Amino acid sequence: MALRVDARDVLDPNARTRRSFAGRIVGRFRRGGPNAWDDYVYEAEEGGPVDVLPGLPIQLEPRGVEFRLRRRGQVVRVAWQPPPEVLAEVGSDARALRRRFLDGWVEGFAEEAGQGPAAMIVRKLRE
Repeated sequence: MALRVDARDVLDPNARTRRSFAGRIVGRFRRGGPNAWDDYVYEAEEGGPVDVLPGLPIQLEPRGVEFRLRRRGQVVRVAWQPPPEVLAEVGSDARALRRRFLDGWVEGFAEEAGQGPAAMIVRKLRE
């Protein structure tokens, strides 16, 4: 069964790239219908190498060293390609590899808090 994602949740940035690095596209999210609000469907595919630039908002996947980003108008899933020295250091330990990725190449990111309901009501009453 294909992974279906609500259109509002296909890319919710929760991190930002700290520096440039190499990645490999491992899949794409395609709209499941004709409307902008239709669910997106994940399709695994080998998309080739990609250079990821610093300062890009990304959505980290719950496990591993994969993340989502917007590229050429599409949301793609990218796997980090660690440098050889990192691979030599962590070996086959997936948790250590994720920790190195999060510590060295990604920084936390949060959208600014939205206006609360009380502030919105006050603003509307003033208008």
